[in-house]
Amino acid sequence: MKTIKTYLTTLITIVITMILVILFVKFNPFKNTEPEYNLVVDLSPEQIADLEFRLEENFKRLELFPNTYEVFIDLGNIEKSLGHASKAINYYTRAWEIIPANSTPWINIGNVYLSLKMYDKAEEAFLKAKNINPAYPINYLNLADLYQNYLKDKSDQIRGIYLEGLAAVEKDEELLVPFATYLYESHNYSEAKLYFERLKEMYPERTDFQEMIDLINQQIAE
Repeated sequence: MKTIKTYLTTLITIVITMILVILFVKFNPFKNTEPEYNLVVDLSPEQIADLEFRLEENFKRLELFPNTYEVFIDLGNIEKSLGHASKAINYYTRAWEIIPANSTPWINIGNVYLSLKMYDKAEEAFLKAKNINPAYPINYLNLADLYQNYLKDKSDQIRGIYLEGLAAVEKDEELLVPFATYLYESHNYSEAKLYFERLKEMYPERTDFQEMIDLINQQIAE
């Protein structure tokens, strides 16, 4: 009788354990629910072999120095080149965790999402990069390009993005040329002229800025 009771108890315990395991696997809150994203790439066997060799070399470096920022950035670049978008994002994220004050990983993540045509995700990444390093011109250029060419329903934010960048960036000439060009292409001739005149004062040896000013004057006169 005691043996039967022990057997039944063991059997019930096993059944309950199996049910709990099935439920955990099905409803695991820690399970990665993100789909696996991949990019279409066209690589020769030699290129693939070279990239895979670089992967192995980086893994060897991580065995010695497990928290090397540059290695995780390179791993992300390699996986992106191989078309493994999700792996690239994971490696870039790990690089950012090592140096949270560096916006480059989020710029790279944004570019991966841009390649995937996931423009809202790209925007999130580029905004995060800007918030991390508001003095880096590329963070404003990325957002302006995104709003101008992809998220066109947000094109009204482009001017504000450039102005925010000009206020935050110490060497603002990197933003002045694309901003002045954007204003000209948007037929905002008066404001475009102001920025081209500013560029002319900064670079008096450049003749192309005066040419743009002359062209704008013609547009205004018409």
